[in-house]
Amino acid sequence: MIVLTSVAVLVALSVSFTGRYTLDVVDAGSQPQLAYGLYHHKGDWLSVHPVSYDATEPRIVKTDSAGGLTIPAAVHLHLPFPVQTPPKLWIEMVYVPRLHNAYGRVAGGDAISTAGTWEMDRSGSRAVVFDLSDSPERWQGTLANLSFFIGHLVSAPALRRDGSATAPLIELIGHFRGEYNAFLARHGDTRRPRPPMPAGLNDDERRRWNEMVDQDLTERPTWGMEIRRRFETELKSLAGVEAGMKR
Repeated sequence: MIVLTSVAVLVALSVSFTGRYTLDVVDAGSQPQLAYGLYHHKGDWLSVHPVSYDATEPRIVKTDSAGGLTIPAAVHLHLPFPVQTPPKLWIEMVYVPRLHNAYGRVAGGDAISTAGTWEMDRSGSRAVVFDLSDSPERWQGTLANLSFFIGHLVSAPALRRDGSATAPLIELIGHFRGEYNAFLARHGDTRRPRPPMPAGLNDDERRRWNEMVDQDLTERPTWGMEIRRRFETELKSLAGVEAGMKR
């Protein structure tokens, strides 16, 4: 009886469940939006310093016709608590193509909200998303987020085991290319502003920072030049990956 009880306790401490989660994605006029969500589940190891572990591999989900982004429920096996804590849902990026906005994030159940960019209600189940195309600084942030997370997805083992997982990734690469071209068409000739100097620098650090910024803006004075430098080679490489996944 003691053995059975011990086994039951061990199982209870090693199995956990995350429920189904739905996020309604709308624009500033409350119209539902097509969106993509990149998510996984992760927990923590018992450690003096924070160390996380991935309980699931990254996946992409897409909104339904009503703008609902649904993450399915999941059962997780892990080392007994407290060696490993039960995993939580992490939505690393929510991307809304029509609004050029990839700033959405839900971190371990906590919705990240930024006024005028991505505003979550208190329940964490509804996001109001804003069009960022008027701001080259924020739009290039969307390109950077897409670049970073697409890179992770391309190397994810799940894509090699599950062919159905490639379809949304192919769509995401297509949107990335579309964002790049649309940015160049809209802001390619726009001059880049001088960035604000970081606080707390001494005189020598300020001098070197100014020299670095002067050189950077002299070499690439427009947003088009900067965006090509950052993403052109990557998009050419992704074209080959995309073609391979379509075979």
